[in-house]
Amino acid sequence: MGDKIILRKAILHILDTNIDIPVLSNTELELDSDICDFLEKHIEKLLDDPNMKIAEFLCSANEMGETNYIRDICANLAKDAEYFYQASFDITNILFNILIKNVDIAPADLICCLFDYCRQSYLGILKLNYKTSFTHFVQQCEEGNINTIIKHRTILPSESQKIDECAFVNLQDLSIKLIEKAYEINGEKELYFSRLFLCCSPELSDNEKLKIIDKVTKKINKKFFDEDFDKVAKLKKVVSENLEESNSIQVDTIIEKVFDNNIEIQNEYVSEIQKEGLLEKSISVPEKLAEKKFKTHKIKTDTGIEISFPPSYYSDNEKIEFINNPDGTISIIIKNIGKIVNR
Repeated sequence: MGDKIILRKAILHILDTNIDIPVLSNTELELDSDICDFLEKHIEKLLDDPNMKIAEFLCSANEMGETNYIRDICANLAKDAEYFYQASFDITNILFNILIKNVDIAPADLICCLFDYCRQSYLGILKLNYKTSFTHFVQQCEEGNINTIIKHRTILPSESQKIDECAFVNLQDLSIKLIEKAYEINGEKELYFSRLFLCCSPELSDNEKLKIIDKVTKKINKKFFDEDFDKVAKLKKVVSENLEESNSIQVDTIIEKVFDNNIEIQNEYVSEIQKEGLLEKSISVPEKLAEKKFKTHKIKTDTGIEISFPPSYYSDNEKIEFINNPDGTISIIIKNIGKIVNR
C-alpha cells in the first residue's frame, strides 16, 4: 500500500442552501479513472497542506454532554465498511443543518470517501465550496442558434484549485486531520467545522504556528525597537539556520539570539506567543513551507526599491552591507556581483 492513495468508495451529496433539504445521492460514485484522478489529486494536496490541523474528537458534543454524533458514526464505520452509505447520509444531514441555520457559510457539494493511505484506512469528508464561473449557452430559435454566455454559481473546484474545508478521520484510532475556514456566526468569525460539525479539539496548523512567531516578533519589535529592520532580518537568519540543522524552529534559540540578553523582552515574547496558543518549544516545519517562508528575506525602502536576498547574507558584509549614515538615512551596498539579470 505504501504512501499511495487508494480510493475504496465515494459518494456525492448536494448541500445547496437555496433548497430546504440536502439532495442525497442514492448510489455511490463510479470510481472511473477521471473521478479517481480528481479525488486522489485533491486528497494528496490536502494531506500536504501546511494549514492541515491534527485534532481529536471531544467525548461529548458540548458542555451539556450531548452525543458526539460524527465520532459515533466514524466508530461504527470503522467496524463495518458496509455502513459507509448510511454514514454519508448522516454526516451530510448533520452538516446541512448547520449550513441552513448560518447563511454566511458557503454552500457546497459534499464528497464522503473511504481510502487507504500509508497502511491506514481513512474516511474523507471533502466540502467542495461552489465557485462562480462563466460558460457558453446555445439557445435554439426559429432563426437558428443564439450563442450567449451564462454564469454558473455551482462550479466545483478544479484539480488545480484549493479545497477550503475537509476532514480525514483515521478509522484505526479516530484521530482527525482537518482544514477549516472561519465564517461569521452570530456576529463573530468562527471555525464551525471543528466546533459545531466535528466537535473536536484541533491543534494549531504549521502555518498558524509560523504566523504567530511572525506576528509576535513584529509586535515586540515595534514596541521595543521602533520596528528596527535589524531584528526582523536577524529573526529570519536564526530561523533559517535552525531549519538547516534540524528542520525545526527552536523557540528558545530565537529568543536568545534575536533579543540578546534582555530578560524582560525575552519573557514578554514567551508570554505573547503563549497567549496566542503556541506552547511548544520546538516547531517542526515541513520542507515546502520552510522553502516558501524562509528561503529569502524581502525588504522595501521608502523610496520604492525592493530587494530579496538569502537570510544567510544578512551580516555577511562580503554580500550585502547596510550603512547607517550620520543624517539618519541608510545606504545599502550589494557586493561581488558577477552578473545582473532582468526578471
